[in-house]
Amino acid sequence: MTIPVLAVLALAATCSPPPYSPSDTRPLGDITAAPQECELISAKAIEIATGFDDYKAVATKRDKGRFASCSVAEDLTPEGDLGLVVEVFDPSPHDPEDLENTKMSTQGNDLPDDLGPGFAARRTNAQDETVSFVYGWTPDYKRLLTVNIYTSAPGRDSLADATEFFRQLKPLLLDGATG
Repeated sequence: MTIPVLAVLALAATCSPPPYSPSDTRPLGDITAAPQECELISAKAIEIATGFDDYKAVATKRDKGRFASCSVAEDLTPEGDLGLVVEVFDPSPHDPEDLENTKMSTQGNDLPDDLGPGFAARRTNAQDETVSFVYGWTPDYKRLLTVNIYTSAPGRDSLADATEFFRQLKPLLLDGATG
């Protein structure tokens, strides 16, 4: 019995697994993927974390055009909900004692060793809203990176999202020369 070659090839093609393409399993995807806001942060990651479909992002830069902050709000009026704020302080306005006191007063948890030194916590702002935040600094305490999520998308863990923003932005803004 002879099987035509085309039938064998067709059968082989239907049984072959598709080419492997690893999917991005991070909860927010690539934080720096295009399109970007503030020339750094993925618009998609902002939408996922804050739940904002429409928002305004405002960037500030330090000397030599280096990133200083990115603030995201539903709109720029005083009534507009603030969603996300990422800031780099160089030099840090906080000494080790200030940071430890903030960690204790907010019942913060240390960041994992690969992200530290720093901590993640929640606090209540003046509007009695819960803000999830991460503070991380250089070992010499000279530079500080903060991520604050003021408005979180329904069903999201805003503290986990703030930590993921920090995880991906730290090499660029705290460890790297561009921050």
